[in-house]
Amino acid sequence: MGLLLYAAATNIAQAAIVTTLPPLAGLVSMLDTKAEVYCLLPPGADAHNFQLTPKQVQRIKHASLLLRASRDDGHWPGLNMAARQLDLWPKKDHAWLLPSEVRRILPLLAKKLQDIAPERRQAIVQSLKQALRICDELESAWQQALAPLQQRGVMMQHPAWRRLCEHFKVPVRAVLEPRHHGNIRPRRLEHALGFLRTHSGVILWGSLHHTNRGLVWLSRHSDRKGIFRFDALGNCSMTWNQLMRWNIQQLPS
Repeated sequence: MGLLLYAAATNIAQAAIVTTLPPLAGLVSMLDTKAEVYCLLPPGADAHNFQLTPKQVQRIKHASLLLRASRDDGHWPGLNMAARQLDLWPKKDHAWLLPSEVRRILPLLAKKLQDIAPERRQAIVQSLKQALRICDELESAWQQALAPLQQRGVMMQHPAWRRLCEHFKVPVRAVLEPRHHGNIRPRRLEHALGFLRTHSGVILWGSLHHTNRGLVWLSRHSDRKGIFRFDALGNCSMTWNQLMRWNIQQLPS
């Protein structure tokens, strides 16, 4: 895996690649094992409430490439300081959670990495071939793991995983917070509880790093005693495929 520099780093030495979010660093690591990557979002931080530090803004200014997903980091002031950036998903949020979307953008990312490190061009080409195979494998793995939920459906606290569930034809019965970390309307909770009481198979799909307060309330007032917690971001030391496989393992067997 490439050299990963974290938000706690103290010097502002030039980093070849700066990524806004951990999964983007994980994509780089899949394609170029020797790339120097600096990940802006530290472990456990909330991407929706995050603010760049002055040192991070300086690192962005000196980066050879800023890699971002603007539907998820677009509110961070300071990203426009990058001289060169690649926005992988300007029109889709949390798109890295779909293997088909990752497969689509990997060739573009590989080309950018080859431009940055032409001496590693052939190694990146070989890594791209393997990464595309991994995308196909994970597409099948998600399909198999989610198949039992295609009739049952899920209820979510946050909408991060909604796109993936809909892609694999898993009905999303309710999203308690229509916006990321927004307020939950009492009527939405009451409607969700009524649905749970008449549909026994629905699972509660939560987030590893958030309170899931609405799902906790539903669990307490229904026969659903378990909340399945998933991690949409991971950390900067994980490759993208490691993040995906970890989440697949959280699904009910």
